[in-house]
Amino acid sequence: MPKTKTAQTKTPVAKSPQALYQTEKKRAEKERRASHAALMKEAKAAFDQMLEDSKAARKGGRPKGSKTRKD
Repeated sequence: MPKTKTAQTKTPVAKSPQALYQTEKKRAEKERRASHAALMKEAKAAFDQMLEDSKAARKGGRPKGSKTRKD
């Protein structure tokens, strides 16, 4: 039975150990960068939320009254 292009399956290409190492190294670095970016995005969101909460906390307290009033 003759094989056609659509019926062929990709077989893994035999790579040299150095090529395999470089490929895995690039993949791992890409994965690290992606996870680092996600962690930094979450940390920035948490930090921004903390700043917003602290701004709201400083707005409360006893009213100071008007500046024209003398006691």
